[in-house]
Amino acid sequence: MKDVNHFKGFSRSTLAMLTVLTPGILYSISATAAELSRKNYQHNVQVENKGDPLIEPAAGEPAERTGEHWYSAFWPLGDRSEVASLRDDYVEFRTEKTEGKGQLPSRPPLLYELGNGFLDTGNLHPGFEIPYIGAVWQPRLWAYMINRTAFQSFDNGGPNGRETEIANRLDLFANLQLTGTEKILLGLRTTDNNRPTEFTRFTFDGDNRGFNEEFELNVETLFFEGDLGSLFPVLDQKGQLPIDLGFTVGRQPVIFQEGILINDTIDAVGFVRNNIPFPGTSNLRISAMYGWNRLDRNDPDRDADEHMFGLFIAADTHLSTLNYDMIYVNDSDGGDGLYFGVSAIQRLPWLWGISTAFRANTSIALDEEIEGNVVGTGTLLTSELSKTVTGSDDIVYFNSFLGLGNFTQAGREAIVGGPLANTGILFASPNLGNYLAEIDPFTSDSVIGGAIGYQAFWDDKRRNLILEIAGRHDLSGNGSDSLGFGAQLQQAVGQHIQLTFETFYTINEEGDDGFGGRAEFQFVY
Repeated sequence: MKDVNHFKGFSRSTLAMLTVLTPGILYSISATAAELSRKNYQHNVQVENKGDPLIEPAAGEPAERTGEHWYSAFWPLGDRSEVASLRDDYVEFRTEKTEGKGQLPSRPPLLYELGNGFLDTGNLHPGFEIPYIGAVWQPRLWAYMINRTAFQSFDNGGPNGRETEIANRLDLFANLQLTGTEKILLGLRTTDNNRPTEFTRFTFDGDNRGFNEEFELNVETLFFEGDLGSLFPVLDQKGQLPIDLGFTVGRQPVIFQEGILINDTIDAVGFVRNNIPFPGTSNLRISAMYGWNRLDRNDPDRDADEHMFGLFIAADTHLSTLNYDMIYVNDSDGGDGLYFGVSAIQRLPWLWGISTAFRANTSIALDEEIEGNVVGTGTLLTSELSKTVTGSDDIVYFNSFLGLGNFTQAGREAIVGGPLANTGILFASPNLGNYLAEIDPFTSDSVIGGAIGYQAFWDDKRRNLILEIAGRHDLSGNGSDSLGFGAQLQQAVGQHIQLTFETFYTINEEGDDGFGGRAEFQFVY
């Protein structure tokens, strides 16, 4: 461990101000520049877009840049775009057979397709009627794969030291689509056991150097979902009974409150009712779920039977989408817990069109708290602010959080990080090998922090870059403070390949500074 303390001379209050106020100041500068851009910036139309027959400049919007400003060289970072509207005259419909510049790209086939192709064109197979229940099935089998391979080196300044490796993750999926609403999905994880240290990899530096194989055929997903009214139309031939209930049963990912309340894969059965009439809403949705197996609470060594009961409510109003979620976990080994989450998601037209999301999540340990982010009592408040930069499709964002007490999730898959993973790229894990979150994503003590970032797009959004500054400050006096800088570049290649490059540097109050990077090749077919 290094003797140099990079926070020497800084009090905790000063560090808190740097961690929390600096992102706010930078975001204010970004918002001000965006407003200047809206008022003064003249759009720069690319040559290839001038001849596009589908669009023309909107009334009152200049088509070309007529002047330069002091910030034009760096703002926006991504491609410049104009506000466009549909033309009034006739434009030929574009297809894959359209000649010349307007030709659409061909549909990339999946790994295996039996029956009507996925998003294909042409006549649909007529299918057949199932006796007694009256449903008409049109079976289609679609198989696809996601193969990720990364060379990565990671050290966030924690006690584990540096890990340098080549790691692989292969997900295979088979989707049996019976109708437009009924399907069976099978997902296999073939080169890992869903733990950071249990991926097939070659380790250059760190624990277990050399080749480590984890070849398995683990069933990570297997569920059947549909709609009772569609599955049994014979029960309501006139369409008047309230049996249009969506259902799902089997092993499936369960994510609520953007993964803050629960982010796990469990064996469960659930029902949902959409479009419930309710005053002041355009849609009210109520879901109920029971889970009986595989609830992961960061406790692989505890031999406990855990059962989850959940009620989830979502309502669309004229301004916001509101969510209220409740979960109760019954634990056979003294780890019962209650979990609540509320959120409001909206765009504020009177505040420069900023998109916002505000969330409050609470966990209550009904028995004794269990250390290690297993079961605790606490509250996590989060806010997300983002805006599209005028004159482009770029996005600037500022996400913040305040954790009070020991907030824990109802369930968390081992490789997805903690409840702060949604704050920014420096709090998130790539879910591949020993490359973890650069900044601690858990809230075992009272903390405050946030992340400010800029995402730029080029090449018709086939390439994007995220630049981010993030930090967290411990309020309890028992933890450590961190300030981090990160960048992520993604590039699509053809129709099946995505390249990802990441790097970060973190300054930690206790322990060494962190530094690392990764290069990932992702093949989707």
